[in-house]
Amino acid sequence: MSRGQALIIDDSSTARIILARLLEKADLDTQGAASAEEGFRILQDDVFDLIFLDHLLPGLNGFEALARLKADPETADIPVFMYTSQNAEKYVEEAKARGAAGVISKQVDRKALMGMIDSILAGQEAEAPLLHEAIEHARDTADPVSGRRLTGRLATLEIAYEELHEELRQLRTGQATHRVQKDEANDRRFRRLRLLWLFSAIAFAVILLFYALQMAELQQVVANMNEQFVLIQEIVTDLAGLRGESE
Repeated sequence: MSRGQALIIDDSSTARIILARLLEKADLDTQGAASAEEGFRILQDDVFDLIFLDHLLPGLNGFEALARLKADPETADIPVFMYTSQNAEKYVEEAKARGAAGVISKQVDRKALMGMIDSILAGQEAEAPLLHEAIEHARDTADPVSGRRLTGRLATLEIAYEELHEELRQLRTGQATHRVQKDEANDRRFRRLRLLWLFSAIAFAVILLFYALQMAELQQVVANMNEQFVLIQEIVTDLAGLRGESE
């Protein structure tokens, strides 16, 4: 059973698909929109529990769309996460100041995302690692940004691998189903041919029997005619003999 609905507003179909797959693993139904304007049209017809909003969009950009969402009483209470490659601390602070629940990198950490979703759906304040820059951690790590980028890229690669694996699984399933359907069709065709052969054999046997009966009847008629002919010959012979005697 679905735990809720999420709207993904991003002009990149690849980004929408990757995030949608992750959200589906969290038992969320998703819809996608390629622009903020399209997203607003969808929001008029459906109710969503989460919105993921790209920053760079055709038409209204992410912050302009966020402002419009927060200004509308119908959508003001929906948690909105900026789903973007922007990850500077200043950007995160500005996003939160404008009403965003947080910022998620497009090279998303799966565990962080799942934890954030669980928190949001449980009605708690989301504090996932990718919702802001880890400034304190940066002081103790030589290159935390590169580490996060590498982790994000590995997560994206893992998602792509899972996508490929799922497509291969579906392809194998489709091939197996096609093979079964083909075997069933061949089996049905064979059964039809066997029935046709049986019916043909029966029909041929019936015709032969009918022909044999007709031949027997014809032979009986010929025999009767021969007997009648012999009888007529005898009568003619007797008549001829009687005439000779009378003369």
